[in-house]
Amino acid sequence: MEQQDYLTVLTPFETELEIKKSRFIGRVYPIQDETEADTILAAVKKEHYKATHVCSAWVLNTVPARQKASDDGEPSGTAGKPILEVINKRAVKNVLVLVIRYFGGIKLGAGGLIRAYSGTAAEVLNHCEVVKKQFSDIIKVEIDYTSYGGLMNVLAAAGYKPAAESFGEKVGLDFEIEVRKTGGFLALIRETTNGRFDYAVVEQRYVDIPFLN
Repeated sequence: MEQQDYLTVLTPFETELEIKKSRFIGRVYPIQDETEADTILAAVKKEHYKATHVCSAWVLNTVPARQKASDDGEPSGTAGKPILEVINKRAVKNVLVLVIRYFGGIKLGAGGLIRAYSGTAAEVLNHCEVVKKQFSDIIKVEIDYTSYGGLMNVLAAAGYKPAAESFGEKVGLDFEIEVRKTGGFLALIRETTNGRFDYAVVEQRYVDIPFLN
């Protein structure tokens, strides 16, 4: 199956809102699978053992996307589902979002709970660092010194920048290229160097690309 690019969060992040004297602590975590989500959730419940509720939702980068939501004792559909809807609206995957509630003595009603949980989830996702996971070919290129300056200018104009460079008998250039663009990338090098280059695709993996949240 072809690997698809996706958006996710780079690191855990936390925000907090106070709504009618209740504390709503929002947290987001990058995850790889359901087991990791369960482990984090258990640890947070232990950390916040005095909290009234620890509601959650997660979405995995699978086809179709696997997802799960928990109201953790809040009225059905007022907590986990609103959190999940925010995650899906942001189109992020491999993420776990938790909203920890400390009850402040004032009941919010179903509508108020939905707004509180979705608002807290949106707050933490609005302020965390989001990255694009781009499935890429990791390519090592070797060229002669005589080709270096001209090739670098051509590649820069096309939007390609090496992840690393080395200088020995020849110039070594390491690139992280989106898989679907590899053919065009190599054709550009071939044309610019008149075919005087060597290359190897050493692996395929996801690469973090900055994304404006």
